[in-house]
Amino acid sequence: MPRWLLLLAIVLLAGCSRKHFRERADAEVTNIMAQKDIFPDWKVENWHVYPDERARFADPSNPDNPPYPADDYPAWLLSPNPQRPNKKSGTGRHEGDEYLSWIEAWDAENRARDATETPLKTVEARTAPDITTAYITALKTEQRPYRLTLEQSVELALFNSREFQDRREDLYVAALPVSEQRFSFAAQMFAGTQAARVWSGRDRIDPGNRWNIATESTVGRLFPTGGTLLFRFANEVIVNLTSNNPGISLSGMSLTFLQPFLLGGGYAVTLENLTQVERTLLYAIRSYARFRKVFYAAITVANDYTNNPYGLNGLSVNLGRGIGMNFTAPSVGYLPTALRAATLTNEKRNIVALEENLKLINNLKEGGNSTQLQVIQAEQQLLSSLSDFLNNSRLYQDQLDNFKLQLGVPTTLPLELDDAPLRPMKLQMQTYDELYVQLAQFQTDAGVFEAGDTDESVRARWKRLLTESPLSKGTPFAKDYEQSAERLRQLSDAVLVQRDRELRAEREKLLDQRAARQLAGTPDTDADLAALSLVETAIDFVRFEAALREYAKRPWLRVPKERQAIEQQQSYRAVSDAGTLLGIRTGNQRNLAIREAWPELPGVIVDGQNLLDGPLDEATTIAATTALNQRLDLMNTRAQVVDTFRQITVRANALQGIFDMRYNLDTGPLLGATTNGLGGNGTRNTLTLRFEPPLVRRVERNLYRASLIAYQRQRRFLMAVEDNIINDVRGDVRQLRALAQSYKLQSRAVELAYAQVDSARSTLVAPPDPGARESAGNVAALTDQLLRAQAQLLRSQNSLYAVWINYQVARTNTYLDLELLPLDARGLWTDEPHPPAHELAPLPEPAP
Repeated sequence: MPRWLLLLAIVLLAGCSRKHFRERADAEVTNIMAQKDIFPDWKVENWHVYPDERARFADPSNPDNPPYPADDYPAWLLSPNPQRPNKKSGTGRHEGDEYLSWIEAWDAENRARDATETPLKTVEARTAPDITTAYITALKTEQRPYRLTLEQSVELALFNSREFQDRREDLYVAALPVSEQRFSFAAQMFAGTQAARVWSGRDRIDPGNRWNIATESTVGRLFPTGGTLLFRFANEVIVNLTSNNPGISLSGMSLTFLQPFLLGGGYAVTLENLTQVERTLLYAIRSYARFRKVFYAAITVANDYTNNPYGLNGLSVNLGRGIGMNFTAPSVGYLPTALRAATLTNEKRNIVALEENLKLINNLKEGGNSTQLQVIQAEQQLLSSLSDFLNNSRLYQDQLDNFKLQLGVPTTLPLELDDAPLRPMKLQMQTYDELYVQLAQFQTDAGVFEAGDTDESVRARWKRLLTESPLSKGTPFAKDYEQSAERLRQLSDAVLVQRDRELRAEREKLLDQRAARQLAGTPDTDADLAALSLVETAIDFVRFEAALREYAKRPWLRVPKERQAIEQQQSYRAVSDAGTLLGIRTGNQRNLAIREAWPELPGVIVDGQNLLDGPLDEATTIAATTALNQRLDLMNTRAQVVDTFRQITVRANALQGIFDMRYNLDTGPLLGATTNGLGGNGTRNTLTLRFEPPLVRRVERNLYRASLIAYQRQRRFLMAVEDNIINDVRGDVRQLRALAQSYKLQSRAVELAYAQVDSARSTLVAPPDPGARESAGNVAALTDQLLRAQAQLLRSQNSLYAVWINYQVARTNTYLDLELLPLDARGLWTDEPHPPAHELAPLPEPAP
């Protein structure tokens, strides 16, 4: 046998390289995906089957010859090891680290932005280390964390999440059967050669020394009607090395066509497998588009990855954490983790406040105005809060580690989440903190008494307090104070008293009108409230002027000398009390401005209407109509009803008998010929008709009956999916509206909680009436009142944060349930949904 022929045979049998087959598969899948990716509503984005080079699981090695992985030593020792490391690829595992450079760049960007934003004040413990510092720092890490925003976390997860890469590969795998089924209808060629060296003795029927080389080539094709065409060409070369006629070449050719008419024939049966894989790929593309949104929600608001209970048709099923190969990261979400961090900050602030309360009550005890029991109560509440803080610190760090698993980064990597989602609430709380710190400082300054104060020095000091103190400065009251005070000062005592009577009478009149409105069920208008506030402020101003005039008369000089100091204090206390009321008025003006600055909740706009406004029935109708028209998983479910419907025809075809026609053409050498002799007398034509009645169809009958049941079941399943989607979005709308109202309620609750703490603290530290003794029971009640108010403030703040975040979560879920969560090319929510029309778009006519 010629050497070149042997070499050619070896090369042909070895086939193409691994790289060739991999790249051919990639090219075919890319071409198929390009043909399918024509609908913008489920455009394929963020898709690549090879790991991103930035990912932790990036693999820079040759995909066809990866490095030999590190083996388990006992497994290597106790079993054969037929495969060895490749000299080029070597051994070991690779773990990418480029994601770290992205995290570092993001961290630098986020910290640089802090300089341009309103800073948030940090909270640190301010007491002795033996009281709270050890508790505060017990779970404190010294590592400098990298700060990530919500958008950066999503972007990091998109290329670093193992779960997302699984879904990319699922989509690739869903496209492979399409190439296989399409190829089944193409002309397919097969060829083979067999060479035999034969030595036979002379006593055998075929004596001699020869080479037998047989070659066979076939071309076949399947037609959409179910017909098959097979063309076969065979050639045999005999080289007899012991004969004078050493070479004989014999060829044969056959052509066969088979067309079934009943069982196995027709488009419905023949095209079923191709139809199903094509539709399954469409389901996978829509499921992948849906998964991108589900994944965004999982990273941001802690949703499930699997789109339960509706699933992700066409993609492989993810069974959840710890099931087989699906070791899915726990879904904790950015917003819930940021919420826990914010509540932890609140608890730290609460501890600082409780430490100050403990100091205050200790000071009162040293002054004889409190008892050891109140000190013990304050310390008990502090210790209880420290215990809660420790436990919640642990839970926060656990939750943060779980979030790192979601992002696909090592849990040892120090991270902190940017507080942008909660920053409006934190700024609002900080504003209230500053207001009540300023109010407390105002009250402290108001209580300062100097025995040598003259009436003019008292007036000058109170003018500064009511116009230039941090509490008063910039308020409308401070701007009008000097002119108003001068007008009152010009009035005589009699006119001032008359003015006081007139104002009180006006106040009584306004209160009577308010009571009448309440009885009639008519709410107060802003004008009514403003009029009442104006009168009450004027009354406080008149009483303050009267107290100043009384102090200027020095009434303490008319009593015995030993009581003059007490009388002077009482006289100044009247000034302080009246002036403090005016200071509280300025605080109320600032409070009103803060109240008007509460951040507004973003709306949920669908079809040009905010679902938070208008009648509930109209909002739920819009939501339900939109969801039925837009949901990608519902589109897949509708299409699957047609899949089960097609199976009825396919299974019914198997109930029929056999009737097919076969045509066969054979041509080859005649008997004893030594040449090809194709055609002519060497040709045979055969036409065969085959009939077989359907006598035994028990299995086919059962499968047909099962297909009818499957179709009815799929119809009911579609109804169930539609009903459940409508149920989900109706619940979403109700939840959004309830949270929107809860936000208003909790905002007011926080305002009242701050006022309650301030009032309780002011009452507790108010200087006692000179000459009077406070009862121990009253002091105990005031202490308990302060501690309860402080606890209520923490609960109100945490509840407000929870409502704010829960609304963001509910809003995201609503847009996801409505399929109005458009993502940009980076996989980030643009937060600009494009609402569809009310009416359902008609289903397209089935293709012929």
